[in-house]
Amino acid sequence: MRRKFALVFTLLTAASGIFVAEAAEPVSMARAPAPAAVVLPDALMQRSVQDGATVLRIDGIITAGLEQRLLEALATTPTASPVVVELSSPGGLTAAGYRIIDRIVAERRAGRSIATRVRAGEACESMCVGVYLAGYPRYAAPNAVFMVHAPRMAENGHMTVRSTQAMVDRLVSLGASTRWIERVRGAGGFSGARDYRETASDLSAEGSGIVTHLLR
Repeated sequence: MRRKFALVFTLLTAASGIFVAEAAEPVSMARAPAPAAVVLPDALMQRSVQDGATVLRIDGIITAGLEQRLLEALATTPTASPVVVELSSPGGLTAAGYRIIDRIVAERRAGRSIATRVRAGEACESMCVGVYLAGYPRYAAPNAVFMVHAPRMAENGHMTVRSTQAMVDRLVSLGASTRWIERVRGAGGFSGARDYRETASDLSAEGSGIVTHLLR
């Protein structure tokens, strides 16, 4: 029987964010195995107290595991205590990211203080940008880097018009200016062909609505 190589997709992290790589393994075309579930390493989360605020530092990929730990941390932090969610992330899973966003927004609407922050030399990419936008105020060092692009399916790296528009709508609802969104769109940032990056300093100067306060 003729045998061909089936593609097995694994997710890796790189400077450009999360991407899909492929490896080859011989399998029978008549009995091809079902695709394996995508498993990503959870981001590290550290909790500390700085200047009277509870700081929840997220370093790595946004996953359901991170979501659970972050929500537990919020639930066990006194509501009167200001919270800062500090981010250094290449992005992650859309569903987990959207649930984190919804929880932070709901907590803030109930009167809780939850800010977000990206430190000097660090980056907030892809789904991380949505989580960052959920907080307020939104602090960032001038050289912190932000990246947006069309969301890609974890299983195959493909994008869809519907999922991209849903993400764009979410960014606008969280405070991103429509003028900046159109600028990104015009540069191909939502086309699936490129990742669009800007520093916090540039985002602040052009009134993007992403960064509200530059760290000095």
